[in-house]
Amino acid sequence: GAGGGVWGSPGPSPPAPSCVSIASCRDRFSVSGDTLTVSGVDYGDQGTFSCRAWTPLDAVEAEAQLRVVGRPGPVRELQVLELGERQVRLSWTPGDDHNSPVQ
Repeated sequence: GAGGGVWGSPGPSPPAPSCVSIASCRDRFSVSGDTLTVSGVDYGDQGTFSCRAWTPLDAVEAEAQLRVVGRPGPVRELQVLELGERQVRLSWTPGDDHNSPVQ
């Protein structure tokens, strides 16, 4: 019979051809009970994940947002603007914030 299917895809861009469903990406995606585990996430994995489960009688779909957070990247163009005896004034261009902006 047709039933019990689960399908997921990273978004917002379409999944890679080699990773169209959880079944074709068992090395990165695993389902246990009601939990989807994504291994080895990277910034390219960010987006909307969809899950659809169905039986011959009904179907349900849910979405979740995956946001990968990491350490901010190194600054660029670091310059010393003023150098005093007990203080220094610096200028720089921030690096990538990786969804974790410096505040």
